[in-house]
Amino acid sequence: MNPLRQVLSDLLQSFPAFWTEILLVGLLVLLVLLDLIFKRTAGKIIPWVGFAGLIVVASTVFGRQGLIATTSTAFFLGLLRLDGIAISFKYIFLLAGLLTILISQTGNKLIEKRLPGEFFTLLVAAILGLHLMAMSVNLLSIYLAVELVSISSYILTALLTDRKASEGGLKYLLFGAMSSGVMLYGMSWLYGFTGSLNITEPDFYQALAQIPAFPLLLTLFLTVAGFLFKIGAAPFHVWTPDAYEAAPLPAVAFFSVAPKAAGLAVLLRLVSPVTSLKPEIVALFVQGLCLIILLTLTIGNFSALWQRNVRRLLAYSSIAHAGFLLIGVAATSLTGTQSLLFYVSAYVFMNFAAFLLVGVAETQTHSQMLSDYQGIGQRLPLFGVAFTVVMLALAGLPPTVGFTAKLFVFSALWETYQTNHQSWLLVVFGVGLLNVAVSLFYYLKIPFLLFFRSGDELNTIRLGIYEGSLIALMTVLLVVFFFKADWIIQFIQYTLI
Repeated sequence: MNPLRQVLSDLLQSFPAFWTEILLVGLLVLLVLLDLIFKRTAGKIIPWVGFAGLIVVASTVFGRQGLIATTSTAFFLGLLRLDGIAISFKYIFLLAGLLTILISQTGNKLIEKRLPGEFFTLLVAAILGLHLMAMSVNLLSIYLAVELVSISSYILTALLTDRKASEGGLKYLLFGAMSSGVMLYGMSWLYGFTGSLNITEPDFYQALAQIPAFPLLLTLFLTVAGFLFKIGAAPFHVWTPDAYEAAPLPAVAFFSVAPKAAGLAVLLRLVSPVTSLKPEIVALFVQGLCLIILLTLTIGNFSALWQRNVRRLLAYSSIAHAGFLLIGVAATSLTGTQSLLFYVSAYVFMNFAAFLLVGVAETQTHSQMLSDYQGIGQRLPLFGVAFTVVMLALAGLPPTVGFTAKLFVFSALWETYQTNHQSWLLVVFGVGLLNVAVSLFYYLKIPFLLFFRSGDELNTIRLGIYEGSLIALMTVLLVVFFFKADWIIQFIQYTLI
């Protein structure tokens, strides 16, 4: 067959596997048109059109499981791959998008005025980039997907156009540009070593196996830098507190989960085949990854202890959780992958519930300071109890799904240690448990202020039916999934077939 005809045939045959992303592009165009046509009322129409559109997109993901079993999973000339990992993370991205839209409609009119139609258009663009990241197996497509997510995130951070938002967006942009440059430099070395851009080809890792240990490890960690930035892991975490403090709160909730999940999806693809290299190289790589985990856990948790701004506290909390999520990657096993997916799934509900509560409080008290939470739990028990449950979940205490999530990742790490007896894994296990204990001091600070400190009687929270129902639902789910963790486990096992 003519080479050009063969390429065109491959592209045409790839469209069924790309149907979900085609719908996302269509939804993106539709939201842009609605924003142009209904400029004055776009803030009321676009969110719910976007919500309905994401539900339609999510419904198409369910049909992809059969496609994996009956057709080749690589498409678009090998740039993308549709497999269990991609589908599992797609569910997480779409769930995060739906919850972001729901949160954006809470509070009073202040929220509606501050979120123009462009917010939801950029949100869909970011979700499209996240889908591409989860499916990409080519270094070029990975880089382009990361940049699509990054550019959308930069604009979302600075969308409110005030001084704080501009400062946060600029810091995010500068650190993002630096990490992207470092990542691209590492990718160029990988291509130079292997002559290939496809990270799943056997020839790619066979070529890497011929490279001396030092340049190979340096190249791998340069490449991983860009994903550490998206995850918010040390030492690429510096942008996180300022961006979280400045960005619109629904965007912050989205940043705290979805880009982390996408970065982890790419890391799983990149790290898993590394275990087939020489044992000494694998050991050094795992040691480096463990060092990053230790730094991330320690910096995140100990920095959160001193925070007085609730958004900055949750920002450092998300950095610490990035370390716990990386434990699932360091486990380098199927159990590690499943525990990571369980943790990310639980983290979606935990963090969105936290930011939902913070958003409701912020729009009514007009403050981000922890001191303004004093006594609110006494005057509004529902708000206080919900916040307590969410903090218990983030800390990893029963009876919440946060306990189960941490139990699974530590169990996967211990299983890997029992197999290869690498001492660094044992260090991560011990330091990780110590950091869980440290996190109790700042997570339980909020319930203490809510119930055991008296505050200004005028500084109270009033919940509408919509906000109260959403808070109650998400809080109940955090407890239900503790007793019914097998629901999430069975779903993960189904998608990873």
